[in-house]
Amino acid sequence: MLRDIKGPLDLPQVFNFWWLLAAAAAIVIWLLFKFWPRKQKTTAPEIKRPADLIALEELEALLKRDLLRQGKIKEYYSGVSDIIRRYLENRFALKAPEMTTEEFLYYAREQAPQLKAYRDTLKEFLTACDMVKFAKHLPQNDESEIILTTARKFVEETKEAV
Repeated sequence: MLRDIKGPLDLPQVFNFWWLLAAAAAIVIWLLFKFWPRKQKTTAPEIKRPADLIALEELEALLKRDLLRQGKIKEYYSGVSDIIRRYLENRFALKAPEMTTEEFLYYAREQAPQLKAYRDTLKEFLTACDMVKFAKHLPQNDESEIILTTARKFVEETKEAV
C-alpha cells in the first residue's frame, strides 16, 4: 500500500522579540567599541642626547673592543670613521655617512662654514681612514692611537655650547 508524501514540518517558533533585541544590542555595543574615540596615548617627549656625548661614548666602546690588539685594524679604522661621520650628521646635519670622503669635503666646504677651521683636520683624518679601509695601508701603532686622539679632539672642539 502506497502512502502519500508528508507535508512540510512546522519549525518551533524560537526567533522571537527578545532574541532580536539581544542581537541588536550586541551590534550596538560592537559599533560603540569599534568607533568610539579613544584617548591618544601620550608619550613622553624624546630627550635628544647631545651628539658629542654619543660620539665620545662610541669611541670609548670601540677602544674597549681592543681591535688593534686583535689585529683587526681595518675594522678599527672603519669604526672610528663611522663614528665621526655619524657625529657630523647628528651635530651639523651633514649626510656624511652616505657620502664619499671627496663628496663630503666638497659639501662641507660649500654648506658648512662652521667647519672651516677643521677642513684640513677632517681631510687628513678621513683620508687616513680611507687608506686603511680601501687601500690596505697598514698603519703603525702610534698612527692608530693618533687617529683616535684626533677623533676625540675634533668632537670635543666642535661640541655644542651649552
